[in-house]
Amino acid sequence: MPAFPTVGFYGFRVIGTFKLLSGLMALVVGLETFRFLDHDPGPRLERVITHLGLDPQNQIIHSLISRVTGIDRTHLRALEVGTFFYSLLHLIEGIGLILERDWAGYLVVIATSSLVPFELYEIARKPTIVRFSLFLLNVGIVIYLISVLLKERRNRVKHAN
Repeated sequence: MPAFPTVGFYGFRVIGTFKLLSGLMALVVGLETFRFLDHDPGPRLERVITHLGLDPQNQIIHSLISRVTGIDRTHLRALEVGTFFYSLLHLIEGIGLILERDWAGYLVVIATSSLVPFELYEIARKPTIVRFSLFLLNVGIVIYLISVLLKERRNRVKHAN
């Protein structure tokens, strides 16, 4: 770690904290989903909905219950694995960015950029302010990290000569 903050120090910390928080949140969701869906989720989901004071016979709630209980075990396991992978990726990115490691910046650039086509597809399929805002945020993060990484690289080359 350098004696003084480098070009991207604060931005890396902010993005790293965001990545850590989203990774921890995904881990909690994954663990709870695993625990919740390990058995037949229908009765449990109905108890939770009733406990929350919602009507399980409501059309929207009933549709949600049908969707959750209609997912087969193979798809449930795929969702669990995907959630844990997402969580692990964000935790690694977050820790690396907070420690101001260049590799973490490159990892975030690659991982986030690889999702841009899917985000564009989702925006084209069903445009919402939230989807568009998240897309802009992700593109902004990628542009910021690329510029910081390039500046850091130029500074290292300059000081090496």
